[in-house]
Amino acid sequence: MRVRRRLLLIMTVGGLAGAILVAAGAIALLRSAVQERFVDRIGAETALLAGWVEEMDEADDPQEFVAPAARSLGVRVSLIAADGTVVADSSRERESLAQMDNHLDRPEVQGARLRGAAESFRTSATTNVEYFYSARTVDGPGSIKYVRIALPSSLVRQIQSDYAWLVVIVVLGSMIVLVLFGYVAVRRLSRPMEQIAEAVERAAAGDVHAALTIPSVGGEEVIRLATSVRRLQMALLAKIDELDRERSLLSSVVTGMREGLLLVDGERRVRLANDALGTILDLSFDPTGHLIEEVVRHPGVVSDIDAALSDSREVHESVLSLPASDRVFELHVTPLEGSKKTGSPEALVLFVDITRLERLEKVRREFVANVSHELRTPLTSITAFVENLIDGGLGEPEDARKFLEIVQRHANHMGELIEDLTDLSLIETGSVSLELRRVDACEVAREVAARLEPLAASRDVEIRIEIPSPFHVTADRRRLEQMLTNLVNNAIKFNREGGRVRVEGRAEEGRTALIVEDTGIGIPSSSQEKVFERFYQVNRDRSRAVGGTGLGLSIVKHLMRLHGGRVLLESELGHGSRFTLEFSTSDPERRHLPLARDIRTA
Repeated sequence: MRVRRRLLLIMTVGGLAGAILVAAGAIALLRSAVQERFVDRIGAETALLAGWVEEMDEADDPQEFVAPAARSLGVRVSLIAADGTVVADSSRERESLAQMDNHLDRPEVQGARLRGAAESFRTSATTNVEYFYSARTVDGPGSIKYVRIALPSSLVRQIQSDYAWLVVIVVLGSMIVLVLFGYVAVRRLSRPMEQIAEAVERAAAGDVHAALTIPSVGGEEVIRLATSVRRLQMALLAKIDELDRERSLLSSVVTGMREGLLLVDGERRVRLANDALGTILDLSFDPTGHLIEEVVRHPGVVSDIDAALSDSREVHESVLSLPASDRVFELHVTPLEGSKKTGSPEALVLFVDITRLERLEKVRREFVANVSHELRTPLTSITAFVENLIDGGLGEPEDARKFLEIVQRHANHMGELIEDLTDLSLIETGSVSLELRRVDACEVAREVAARLEPLAASRDVEIRIEIPSPFHVTADRRRLEQMLTNLVNNAIKFNREGGRVRVEGRAEEGRTALIVEDTGIGIPSSSQEKVFERFYQVNRDRSRAVGGTGLGLSIVKHLMRLHGGRVLLESELGHGSRFTLEFSTSDPERRHLPLARDIRTA
């Protein structure tokens, strides 16, 4: 039931009850007042009648007297002798007076005899009509001792009934007016309450943005209530917006995670899973709502989740290889603290991809093995020849000199190896800053050729510089010289007698390129991607014979990436190799650690 109807019903019932009580009281009061008024009237009329009787003469006929007196007073008039005999009565004929009972025992006559005047309310034995009686003693002519007036009670009751109906009509009219007024007042007062209730109901149904107008009527309490509800609504909206932002943030974080995320409830069903998990597990369906066995087909993962749900125990599995996947993951299963309070256990599962770390660890192990191998050979040779010298080799100058030259060559090789390792480490860790400027590549190439000319001459290799001067590239001069030195040095070492090395410069399509081409032994196609790796050597025996470290091309690749360019290889076994250094014509910004990280992940 609406507030308006309740208030109106309460007001109507209360008003009706009050009206009934008021009407009953008023009717009772009016009946009593009317009766008292009639009693007073017949008392006064009796006194008046007594005066008239006392003024009668002895010769006057009493019966003739009572008739006009009764008509004048509008009552029944009786004259009674001292012995109770009715001398005259306006309600009887003269002939029938003798048949009337003695009235001396009538209550009103007895009261008049004792007190001089009395009243009574009873039914007449003579007329069988109910009357109000009033009697009084008089000093009348003849035997008349008492005068009595009788007023029919029907007349009194009729007047009382008329007054009662008047009261009822007034009360009903007042009640109708009160109900109409109450309806208007209740409507005016309840409308704000109904608006508040409707706004609260709409908010409960989900329409939290429903506007609530502060009413201008309804009293201070209603205005305070509406204001409080409005503040509550605004606080609720603010909280909902905050929760929406947090949910959006959480959704963005979960969606953007590279780790696979899985939330499992106590029934071992998936409640939440991100896109990365679908990619990791190669799922073709939405896993939400499915049993964990339907999503993760790996017994170890399922058992770890069961352990976390049943024992509230955190589980970490360092290395996990999933079926049909070449990646390696670290598994973290964590029971959620909040689920303990609700009695429904939940577990959060993370699949952390550690494939890159495993590969880096593999590279590290291979690197340590390669460095150990590269250093062990010259160290073994140096140790052996030094022992020969100690054991008597110094006594033979020619052998001693030969041994020392070998020791020097191996020591130089170790020095070159350590220098290249240090340089490569600085480049990969981002400790190298490039001083980029416009450099004349022709000038740098000629300086490199001049420095390597003795090595080329010893191997009967011709170096040709076919770069126009000036030929500008945006590069670090020292690092450009280092790259050209590594490439030209390799081209000389792995060339054939009578061969040549050609250094060419080209500018086309927004790029400048330096090309180092040789007529050497070439590189097999199967090894062309690997030659840029650390310590990779196509022919280890030949590389050791010519003094190679296996790090030169790796340094060239990383330095070109720092320059924002790239190095390309074209080679055919037995027909030489062609290395191309491509530089961007735009001036790149100086690159530090961020690019070095890209290099290490490449």
